Amino acid sequence: MQIRELSESELEQGYHLLSTFRLDLTIEQYETFLLACYPKDYRTIGALERGTLVVYAGVCIRENLELGRHLLIDDFVASEGYEHKSAEMIDFLNDYAKIHKCTCLIIFGKHQGLRLEDLEGFRPKRDGFIKMIP
Repeated sequence: MQIRELSESELEQGYHLLSTFRLDLTIEQYETFLLACYPKDYRTIGALERGTLVVYAGVCIRENLELGRHLLIDDFVASEGYEHKSAEMIDFLNDYAKIHKCTCLIIFGKHQGLRLEDLEGFRPKRDGFIKMIP
């Protein structure tokens, strides 16, 4: 399995996987959002198995007074049958956050295919989970 930022040509695969979870999301809404926010405010990370996207994460690097610089996981979807790959994606995102000098990871809101056992080292925080990065 290969995990990396998705290329522009792979963003449609990202939409198709994300829309299995966000049923009201249209391709037009996704494209409009990406035009406004990608890659500065929203980055698409994908886990690909033989060229097929099986796990999608939409992330933002944010900064505030409480947490400093942090990686916010806005969207997380694992394809049916690939939920066991979620922990690998979380590990990748932890490393991604370190590379971008983040102090923590935050998972916020609802996600598909992410299990509590995939969140080793995280603790509850408001409507999500947080993991400090040493």
